[in-house]
Amino acid sequence: MDQNSIILPDWMSLKNEIGKQFNDFCILRGKEYITLGEDVWVGYFCLLDGSGGLEIGNKVSISSGVHIYTHDSSYFRAYDLQKSPTGDHIMRKPTKIGNNTQIGANSVVLAGVAIGDNVVIGACSLVNKDIPSNSVAVGNPCKVVKSL
Repeated sequence: MDQNSIILPDWMSLKNEIGKQFNDFCILRGKEYITLGEDVWVGYFCLLDGSGGLEIGNKVSISSGVHIYTHDSSYFRAYDLQKSPTGDHIMRKPTKIGNNTQIGANSVVLAGVAIGDNVVIGACSLVNKDIPSNSVAVGNPCKVVKSL
């Protein structure tokens, strides 16, 4: 998913949907900008952010407590930028999760990351860069430790 090929929604129009699709404790932000494949499982207390475009493939398991982001406001705070009422001060990038992927409990996937097919992300990992297909990756920051 290329950032230039996605039309970003107006930040202020995005809604948080709680507990409707997966379980009573999930939050989906900008659901209309989240593409789900077949056989996607999402555990309790997860946050799926579609504000920058989120694509999740087929046969994906997202364990409890996982947060997947497509936006980042850290530059706004770090550089004391002017807050825009339209949300332009918030950087948004598409995030992609490939097919046949497992994301371990309490992991965080940051905006703009692409996780390939056939990947296992270990519990409590911070995924801050792309993870290639056929990999096991763990840690903070997340690193590939094994090829499948």
